[in-house]
Amino acid sequence: MPFRDAWPFIGGLLFIVGFGAGLPLVALVGLGVMAIGLGSRWWANRLFDRVTLRRRLAERRVFRSEPVTLEVELENRKLLPLPWFEWRLALGEHVLVTGEQLAASAVPGLHYLVRRGAAGWYSLERWQFTLSCERRGYHPVGPASMRSSDLIGAWPSRTEDGEVDHLIVYPRVYRLPELGLPAERPFGDVRGGERIFEDPLRIAGLREYRPGDPLRRIDWKATARSGELRSRVYEPSATRQLYVFLNVDTLEHAWEGYISDELERLVSVAASVITWAAGARYAVGLLANGAYPDADRPIRLPPSRARDQHARLLEALAVIQPLTMGDLAGAIRRESGRLERGSTIVAVAALVPQALADALERLANEGHRVHLLATTDRAARADIPGVQAARVGGAFQAAEVLA
Repeated sequence: MPFRDAWPFIGGLLFIVGFGAGLPLVALVGLGVMAIGLGSRWWANRLFDRVTLRRRLAERRVFRSEPVTLEVELENRKLLPLPWFEWRLALGEHVLVTGEQLAASAVPGLHYLVRRGAAGWYSLERWQFTLSCERRGYHPVGPASMRSSDLIGAWPSRTEDGEVDHLIVYPRVYRLPELGLPAERPFGDVRGGERIFEDPLRIAGLREYRPGDPLRRIDWKATARSGELRSRVYEPSATRQLYVFLNVDTLEHAWEGYISDELERLVSVAASVITWAAGARYAVGLLANGAYPDADRPIRLPPSRARDQHARLLEALAVIQPLTMGDLAGAIRRESGRLERGSTIVAVAALVPQALADALERLANEGHRVHLLATTDRAARADIPGVQAARVGGAFQAAEVLA
């Protein structure tokens, strides 16, 4: 039995001995020891009753180095005070707090924001911190824990808050001239003016099925009535589509690991192209062989001009991890049947294996405008018929070296 648990028994023993021996002082001391022990134990058991530790991020999606406010509140809504407290909030290792020296953690990838003090009865304590992060990614804010004890410190106690928020830091975005690409029409001119696409939301009529028509074009109700396959005909649309294909692989074999600088360069180039295309009013999409955190599905966001599409694309790029979900060529094969004819495809890669080169050549043969943005010399050496290749350079490379 720990010594602290023996306080009530020792006090009771002194009281009995003092009372039996006619020693009132000893009996009084025993009674006091017993009262302190029982009272402290009762206090310790109710330390965190009606005590709340709250935190709130002003923004959960930011760009690199952009400051974001974190508010932390500790509220004690009872008569019993906290003689002392210490709370710890876990932060991702790349998250910095202005003016704070963060405590080390035994958990890899984390460090702690710590505060100590005392909280009286029915009290509310507030703290405000400024966070920033230089590293793109999906950075945890939490979990949190708090320690305290009774007045004499005999029964320390601890409570955990397992909730984890995340700070999503977007990748660095460059202007196209910084990538060595022309600011106007970086992916070539379109003959005969603006390309005409079909709008799948506007059905103009029906026609006989033709070999090669995708399944989603078939009108099954009309097919059932006529007994022959019927395909929908859509009204024309002037919406231009640009689909970014991102190859997350930086080395030929997954077991070799990855090259961190090349991965960041790939993500930044993809983000820059997407930002330009969104500003040029393209319907923009993203297909990557990376995965969302804690998920086993590749990143796929079909081209869209929805109001929040740009933010969703940047968020997807922000959370890309080195772990890949198969090769990009396989993802392209699965996606090819969904592509609108005449779409502009921009593949961003540091590595172009033969399977990827074959997939891009096949898209070019199907009538798509296919471009390859190579972030390394080895990718730039890929010679793919029908695919226009460009080596990303300019101030972008200098900026990456300085970073």
